[in-house]
Amino acid sequence: MDIAVIGGGFTGLTAAYTLTKLGHRVSIFEKESFLGGLAYGFTFPGWEWHMEGAYHHLFTNDNSILSLLQDLGLKDDLIIKRPITASLWHSVMYQLDSPISLFTFPGLGPVDKFRTAILLAFLKVMPFWQPLEGITAEQLLVSIGGKNAFTTIWEPLLYGKFGEYAPKVAASWFWARIQKRTPSLCYIRGGFHTLVEALRAVIIKNGGTILTSTVIHSVKRTSADSYTLSWGSNKQTFDRILLTIPTPAAFKLIPDLPSTDKRYAALSAIPHLFAQTLILETDAPILKDVYWLNVTDRSFPFLAAVAHTNFMDKTHYGGHHLTYFGNYLPQGHRYLSMTAQELLKEFRPFIHSLSSGTRYKILHTHMFIGPFAQPVHTRHYSQKIPPITTPLPSTYLANMDFIYPWDRGTNYAVELGQRAANLIVKKTI
Repeated sequence: MDIAVIGGGFTGLTAAYTLTKLGHRVSIFEKESFLGGLAYGFTFPGWEWHMEGAYHHLFTNDNSILSLLQDLGLKDDLIIKRPITASLWHSVMYQLDSPISLFTFPGLGPVDKFRTAILLAFLKVMPFWQPLEGITAEQLLVSIGGKNAFTTIWEPLLYGKFGEYAPKVAASWFWARIQKRTPSLCYIRGGFHTLVEALRAVIIKNGGTILTSTVIHSVKRTSADSYTLSWGSNKQTFDRILLTIPTPAAFKLIPDLPSTDKRYAALSAIPHLFAQTLILETDAPILKDVYWLNVTDRSFPFLAAVAHTNFMDKTHYGGHHLTYFGNYLPQGHRYLSMTAQELLKEFRPFIHSLSSGTRYKILHTHMFIGPFAQPVHTRHYSQKIPPITTPLPSTYLANMDFIYPWDRGTNYAVELGQRAANLIVKKTI
């Protein structure tokens, strides 16, 4: 079959890899000049490795992507470490990533610590998310963990990430966050770019075609089971189409899709947040020892500070230190229209307060924006997700909206791409 995959993120790449291994002719269309989507990697003169525009790591139980790495011969490129995760409370960073650190955290009393430990243990051993889908995360956190712990730890992070949508976020989303977390984290030698390039090479070797900087202008049904795609002055007919782009873009490309089923129409009502990171390359570290800092002080203009070079060695990046400052923002937020320098001016006093007086020089500033990066999982979200196989003949839709109850991540993008490819093949058989 001739199969078009629209979108060159990890879902599209994995689907194309799976399909070309089975002998199908696959063409990937990506509007950006790079592949990888939200996990794309960039580099800078003097760096040995690429780094992602938005902070990325893997958990040791991310089996789909770990299996893919092994399948591609990249198992030895996996690096496993146990970096420090901390929370900023009353202007002080406290390690908060283990039972011991919880019970030494001064922000909670003995009863609150005990209730928080019970909450986290319950979510770790609870194998089912379905019973939690009908209540909100806030209801779950307060009822088991207590109001004090919610106000001190969880509320600033929940509202910092989801803003006005925070009261509607389902408890099943929070269950997934705790259920998946592992003390040790993984990273790929050379960055996730290593995996992107390996997928690109194998897809081409298997006879696939990859077109970057290519925008599909129209998709027209030409027969009962085929479609013609147009881009630039080019046209080509395909037997199957897999859309891995965000839902609003997919509906713009195929306007008939929302009307095929009420569940597809419901996708339009799912709120989405944009991911934005400001990345500072400095000659000295901004955060001392800490890899991931959750900012619970909502006077800060960012939600998290992630010191990538407190996880991976700075020697891979020209001896410089790299720190992300990240947010999830609603479409139209003023930060999204700022330049990197304008955003730095807004953030700088707060960044300086994290450095504990350490003198550092900013060598370079980078900024990344990922549109529609985070769907908001409200109550009964699973009922809003339609099948990947759409009612339109030979058309499939698979993007971040379909990853549930799990939070966004490359592991689930890989799993989704494999699932979509298998559905296409099954439909053929």
